Amino acid sequence: MVSSSLLKISSCSQRALLGALIVWVATVVLMNSSSIHAQEFIELTPELDARAAQLNAGIMCPICNGQTISQSHTAISETMRQMVRGRLVAGDSNDQIYDFMVGNFGRDILASPPKSGIGLAVWFVPPIALVLGGIAVALFVRRLRATGQLMEASSKFEAAGVTDGELEVYLRLVDQEMSGIQERP
Repeated sequence: MVSSSLLKISSCSQRALLGALIVWVATVVLMNSSSIHAQEFIELTPELDARAAQLNAGIMCPICNGQTISQSHTAISETMRQMVRGRLVAGDSNDQIYDFMVGNFGRDILASPPKSGIGLAVWFVPPIALVLGGIAVALFVRRLRATGQLMEASSKFEAAGVTDGELEVYLRLVDQEMSGIQERP
């Protein structure tokens, strides 16, 4: 009876030892496997680091809404930042790196529209529209002055019984009230 209990203990300890050995071997194999590795950080010179920061700010994260890879903390953004750093070390120009990213992720990866083709319209139409709008406002005011409609508007106030003296009194009262109000931070 004693010998059978020793065999049971022996077989249990052997199983435990065998299980521990299997776990240890699996751990060693997985740690040395080439499929699991941490990303290596590529050290850059200050000039290349500044270029990397500029490039990272011009490339959008493919899974984040409205974030560049320099703003995003996702794994894909980290991988893309490492890709940019690797391409810089390889000696690629900014345009080559952008072309590489567009080739791998599509045109939507760029943070700003291209300065060619239809994308050129995005760069030139708003300033042109702003200039044309300013010219239109200036011409409209000039026309109003020329026809005397501005003078007619001031005469309408006078026709309503508002005199310059009454307006000045009202404005002084408003100034007094405003001086009594403290400015809010």
